Amino acid sequence: MKKINSLIVFAILAMALQSQPILDYPQNAPEAGTVAELQFVETAGLTYEPDGPGVSWDFSQLVNTRTAQVTAIDPSLAPAGNQFPDANLALNMNDTVYTYTLIDENGFYYLGTQLAAGMYPYVMVYSDSRQFLAYPFTYNDSFFDTYKGVSIVLVAEVRMSAASNVLSDAYGTLTLPTGTYTDVLRIRIEDEEIDSIFVKGVLTSVETTFRTQYLWYAPQSKTPLLSYETVEVAGMTDTVCFYTTTGAGMNEDMQSGLYGLNIYPNPAGDFLMVESGTSGPSKVLISLVNQLGQTMLSKECDQRRAGLFTERIDIGSFPAGIYFVRASNAAGEALTQKFMVR
Repeated sequence: MKKINSLIVFAILAMALQSQPILDYPQNAPEAGTVAELQFVETAGLTYEPDGPGVSWDFSQLVNTRTAQVTAIDPSLAPAGNQFPDANLALNMNDTVYTYTLIDENGFYYLGTQLAAGMYPYVMVYSDSRQFLAYPFTYNDSFFDTYKGVSIVLVAEVRMSAASNVLSDAYGTLTLPTGTYTDVLRIRIEDEEIDSIFVKGVLTSVETTFRTQYLWYAPQSKTPLLSYETVEVAGMTDTVCFYTTTGAGMNEDMQSGLYGLNIYPNPAGDFLMVESGTSGPSKVLISLVNQLGQTMLSKECDQRRAGLFTERIDIGSFPAGIYFVRASNAAGEALTQKFMVR
């Protein structure tokens, strides 16, 4: 009898484990052409709680403040790409910040960052890479990582060393202004970073930064659906929160509003035909984006009824190269295809 009960318990545990969401490669890894539209929000009164299995998070009443866009590109096309020979992807945020990464079946690694605009642009090269995610990764999985790097800002040299604890502490259902997502896995990342600043070889100051970030991923999503981060420096704490308004990770029935993106001819010359479909009346924005993540052209299509539609877009002025066409709607659904201009 005890043996039978043990088998039943084992079977129940096995079924519970199978129901837990798992992040894995390549379905949860960004790739060249992946675009994430970020919507930053007010953080007053927000909380990341609770944690544990089978929980629900309601962020349906977020108040929007500003937007940003992150585009995954070939690192050779990024301004400092030659400084990161091991990178296979760069994440471009608004042509201002570039994150150079190595992503494979073992994990997601940061190799360095670049601030390409502002008063003091700089490049931080990691001599010891930072592991951001491990693949596969599920509830209660964790790892510890250390990383370090160096950057030069004017006459100052910043030597950074840091330690990171990564844990999946919850899974469940997430509600955002864009909809409700099931089988969502949450990851908690805790970083302690020490920046030692040298001027002409002399140590002038040491600054410690503590960061805690919560990330929510849905099955098949290549970018987080939601990010909640607190940063503490010199006793001052700041909180930043954003969600993605793209369709990454939506359930199939939620994506039915926009479907079937098709483009031709490919390679293209003077024009490109863009074909897609909507399940009802909808305004569809078609954007053509280059490999640096810059929007070259946008066109809004007002679809007054369900079904397929086709738009001709003149691209005779585009230089030869690789581009991406992106179709999106007001519900946050988005489809992307790559094409070449001869």
